[in-house]
Amino acid sequence: MLLIQPTTTGSPTIAGRLTGRRRLGVAILAAALASATACGSDATTQASTSPPTTAATSTTSTASTSTTSTSVVAPTTTIATGERSTEIIDQLVGAEGRRVHLRCVGEGNTTVVLISGFGGDTMSWRAVEPAIATRTRVCSYDRPGTGTSDAATSTATFSTQATDLYALLASVGEPGPYVVVGHSFGGVEAVTFASLFDDKVAGLVLIDASPITWPASLCAVPDDGSEAAAILRGVCTGSFPPSGNSEQLDVINAFAEAARIVSLGSVPMAVITATRREVPADLAASEVDRLTAAWNQGQQDWMALSSAAHLLSIDDTGHHIQTDQPSIVIDEITRLLP
Repeated sequence: MLLIQPTTTGSPTIAGRLTGRRRLGVAILAAALASATACGSDATTQASTSPPTTAATSTTSTASTSTTSTSVVAPTTTIATGERSTEIIDQLVGAEGRRVHLRCVGEGNTTVVLISGFGGDTMSWRAVEPAIATRTRVCSYDRPGTGTSDAATSTATFSTQATDLYALLASVGEPGPYVVVGHSFGGVEAVTFASLFDDKVAGLVLIDASPITWPASLCAVPDDGSEAAAILRGVCTGSFPPSGNSEQLDVINAFAEAARIVSLGSVPMAVITATRREVPADLAASEVDRLTAAWNQGQQDWMALSSAAHLLSIDDTGHHIQTDQPSIVIDEITRLLP
């Protein structure tokens, strides 16, 4: 099932050690392996070579000019009169040193909120956002320490990230109801958001969301002298502490905190996961089986949170289903729109 897979903005630090030999399968978050520098530089490269839209391309310009003045999105006239915004937002929001890149496009009575995986940014949704924007309002953002947002300044958990996201949306007049979409670690943030703001959430889509038990499962891989075991154990000791990743996410405590969520009621929910798993050649067969079982059980556990949930197992895709099979993600989001 999954082990470690570099994101599209991932760092070559760990993934590079396996280049040309195998692609580590689905799930962890891609970014448990990414440094802030690697994520930022790769995202910039992607933006310059294949921008998702003309408006998105302006992000780079906004970020470069905002070093001398804080770029804050002021509430528009339409928001002030109680109407939903239809204007494009694609810039840094907030005070100097704590600015977060937010992008909102489209119009409609529901706002789709796209949450990237660990170390990911708005670019991970470039195949999904345009289609959703023709149907309703859609927003994505770069968490502190990712993309063009300012560096993270404090330790984070999924609840702090979800709370900050809610405040960010409110600050620019992007009200609910929300359909919240989360990939990988972002799936856990999405579940936390739905738990904290249940009266604002109309639907939830999890895309290869990392199971609650995933960090513990990875960190239980024994030190058997294999390269695979060394890599996984290195992730646990090097990337999971808040000082080891650009988001300052306290991975172990963040997952333990999210584990206390036992029900989301009857919120409409789609759990999308990949059927194909690739693992390191030298990982012990018993560990492959154990991790595969943990991943599959984790998807069932996500589905059990809602009485209105369903599971989709997708062939011919890697961990980034929103990139490999975007039409499936688009269809599921659309299906959940009120």
